[in-house]
Parts: sequence; structure tokens; C-alpha cells
Amino acid sequence: MLRIEAAATLDQDYFGRMAGPVHATTKRFELQWRVPRVVYERLREELVKEPYFIETSTDAAGFQCCSTDQKMCAALLQLVEGTSSRAVWNYLKIGTSTANEALKQFSRSVVKHFKAEYLRKPNAVELRRIASEYEALGFPGCIGCLDCAGWEWESCPVGWQGSYVSAGKKPALRMEAVCDDYLYCWHLGFGIPGSKNDLNILYASNLFRSIRLGLWPPSRPQTTIAGFSLSWFYYLTDGVYPDWRVFIKTYKHPKNRKEKNFGKQQEAVRKAIERFFGVLFRKYRMLRNPCSLWYTDDMANIMEACVIMHNMTVLDRKANYTGTRKARVATDAAETEGAGATTYHALEPPTDYYQRVNWLHEVAGQVESREHHAQLQNALVEHMYSRAGDDIVGESSGDEFESQ
Repeated sequence: MLRIEAAATLDQDYFGRMAGPVHATTKRFELQWRVPRVVYERLREELVKEPYFIETSTDAAGFQCCSTDQKMCAALLQLVEGTSSRAVWNYLKIGTSTANEALKQFSRSVVKHFKAEYLRKPNAVELRRIASEYEALGFPGCIGCLDCAGWEWESCPVGWQGSYVSAGKKPALRMEAVCDDYLYCWHLGFGIPGSKNDLNILYASNLFRSIRLGLWPPSRPQTTIAGFSLSWFYYLTDGVYPDWRVFIKTYKHPKNRKEKNFGKQQEAVRKAIERFFGVLFRKYRMLRNPCSLWYTDDMANIMEACVIMHNMTVLDRKANYTGTRKARVATDAAETEGAGATTYHALEPPTDYYQRVNWLHEVAGQVESREHHAQLQNALVEHMYSRAGDDIVGESSGDEFESQ
């Protein structure tokens, strides 16, 4: 049959599980399927435990069903190339309904087996590692960059479009994400109606609800920045977010050289979240096209599966990375260590009811403090200016703005 011949061709091209050499190199494999071979095999090892991906099953006519690799590649072909389920027939000889089911089962299984490991909040040790990386980049206490993006929903029911129409005049589902400087995603909230802007998403965010309740993060930093005592973590954001102490933004209208220098540094580091969205949507082109699926749960599974595979790829590359960025961060970290290391303390909520109320007010109740936001921002301005040293001596001081 055609699908059995296609399975043999696929194996000969990329896998070599049967007899014969493999045509594609390791680099070609990753270029085609957007995941390293090691990551693919890790996915396959877990997915074969699902009944849908068992190779020994037969169809109603008694013929062998599609192989595990066929079904996985049918899903990946739709994700990475953005092709329709009908186009899968051209290479894998799989029908439209089978290709659609393969996509749904693949994304659902990836989320089921890997979400707890690759799409979760960082623990205390990981928080300290992320904060140390940002400290080397000049932002002590930072644990990531925050922003929102959307995925257009072509099959949105007409009765729902009033709630799901986005700023682009098309129905969409929006997501909130946090990533570190290596583009590893530590938080993903997907499925918010497209009519919600970034602030609406923020007020309904599970992440910040946990912060307000004192349930997260599990530890806090204790360091001094330009004479200011910092005892909380924060995120880098763009100007649309409010002036809370957990957000650090740039200046819309810098008044002097110090603020200009801080703005350049903040925007350069914050670009990580823009790069994350760019890499994710470029790697999985299905996310760039209007989604034709009917159910938001299927869209959420696809989005989470794509982010999980992205995180798995980031970890695989990070373990073998020896580029210039790693050397630069290591050098900056050594310089930062000479200036004094940041210490951390665990958050331990009291068990007594009245003491817990006071603790929540002191620790979590000041998340929206504008005063702390301004103090931290000013401290970071001075810190970044002192780190720059002679690199900005030749630039304009910006005093002409103050004299106007």
C-alpha cells in the first residue's frame, strides 16, 4: 500500500530504523523537523506509550496502521511548515482526517508527558541561576522578560467574535509569556480572548495572582544597588505595563545621559522576549497562519507543545554551547562577583492567621507599589551608568534637555 511505502521512504530518509543507510544528515534532520534528533527520540520514547502511536495496531481492513514516525512527522510537518492536513498526503500518504487526528494526539501527548518538566515555574535554585545571569548583564534581581502575543483564530464562531476580535480586527487567542536571556520559556498563559489587551491579561494572570498571594516566588534576593536595598524579584517589560515594583521599564523621554544609557541597556536585554516570539513563530509556522481548528483546547495543546519542544531544544543547545555570549556572560559574572554577591532568603509564611495577614501585607501586598518602582528604577540607572564607565564619555550628557 502507498502508506507502507511512504513509511519505508520516511525511514530511509531520516531515521534508518530498518536496513539501509540514512540519506539525511543530523543537521538536515534538525533543519527539516525543527528539533534535534536527540529531542525527537526523547519525544518518541514517551509517545509510543500512548495507544494511538502503537505500531502493532491494524485498521478495519487488517492492514498495518501508520508507523509511529509517520504520525509524529505528520504532526510536525503541519507545525513546522504550516501546511494543511491535505498537503501531508504528498509525502507521507496520510489522509486529511488522519493527519488532523495525528496533530491533535501528538500535541496532547507532548503536553501530557512533558509539561510538568519543561513548562513550569522555576524553583529556588533555578531562580538564583536566572538572576545571576541577569546580574551579569547589569540587572540584579531580574528573573525574566514579560510580554504578550496572539494567534489568529480563523474558525472562531460568529457568536463569539465580539469577545475574540483583536486589535487587528481578526479573532485571535492571546498568550502571556516569560522567558530568560537564553529564550527558555518559564511561564505561558494561553487562551485569553483577543479583545483583552496586555493590562487585562495582567490583571487575570495566574502568575501575578500567585505573587500577590505570596505563593510565588519561593525565595527573594537581598542585595544593594547603588545604595538601594533590593528584596524582591522583578521583570523587564515595555511601556504599556503599570509602574509596579515587579516591573522595570525604560524611559519614554530620557532627560539626561544616565537615563539614555539605562534605556539602551534595558531595551537590549528586554529584546529576549521579542526574540522568543520571533523564534517560536518562525520555527513553527503554523502559529503564524490563521488556525482552522474549532476548539480552543486543541489550540492550547498545540501552543504548549510548541513551547515545550522549543524549551527542550534550548536545553539541548545550551548544554553544548561554547559561543561568544557564554564567554561574555562569564566575564561579566566574574566582575560582578568582585563587587559583591547577591544573597537569597526563603519565603516562609507564618502559620498563625493574624501573623500571615501582616506577612502578606508586607511581602506580597506591595507588588503594585509605585514608590518602590521609582526607587528601583533610579538605582538601576545609577548602577548601569557606573558599569558603563568610559564607554559613554563621548556621548551627549543630555543636560540640554534639563535646561529647556
